[in-house]
Amino acid sequence: MTDVSGLFDAEYGRLVRSLGVAFDPVDAADAVQEAFIRADRKWAEVSRYDDPAGWVRRVAVNRLLNGQRNRRRRSEILTTVRPVPDADLTADLLDLRRAVAALPDRMRAAVCLHYLADLPVDEVAAALEVSPGTVKSNLHDARTRLRSLMEVSDA
Repeated sequence: MTDVSGLFDAEYGRLVRSLGVAFDPVDAADAVQEAFIRADRKWAEVSRYDDPAGWVRRVAVNRLLNGQRNRRRRSEILTTVRPVPDADLTADLLDLRRAVAALPDRMRAAVCLHYLADLPVDEVAAALEVSPGTVKSNLHDARTRLRSLMEVSDA
C-alpha cells in the first residue's frame, strides 16, 4: 500500500462487517475508524510493516477488547458506589438532595466536588475549567440558594 486511503478502501468494509458480528456493530465501526486514524497519523511507520492491514486489525480488536473490559470494570465499580436510595434517606436528606438537584449544573458540580468529594477550590476549578474565584462565587451562591430552599417556616 502506498497510502492509508488505499488501505482504507481495501479493508474498512470487510473489517467493520467481520468485527460487527463479534462485537456491537457501532462499537466495531468506531474501533475500525479509530484504528485507521491512528494508522494515518503513524503512516510513515505503519507503511513499512510487512502487513499494515494486520496492524490496523490488531489496533481495532485491542480497542474493542479494552472497551469491553472498561465497561465491565465501570459496571463493577458503579455497583459499589451508587447513591443511597431515596427510601434509605431521612426527610431532611431527601430535601437536601432535591435542593442540590435544583441548582444549575456548574453550581451543583462545584458543590458536589467541594463538599462531597472534599476537593479544594483549586482542584474544583481545574475540574470545571474555571477560575478559583468562579468556584468560590458558585459555592457562595449555592449556599445562599440551598439555605433559602431548605428553610422551614414555623407557621
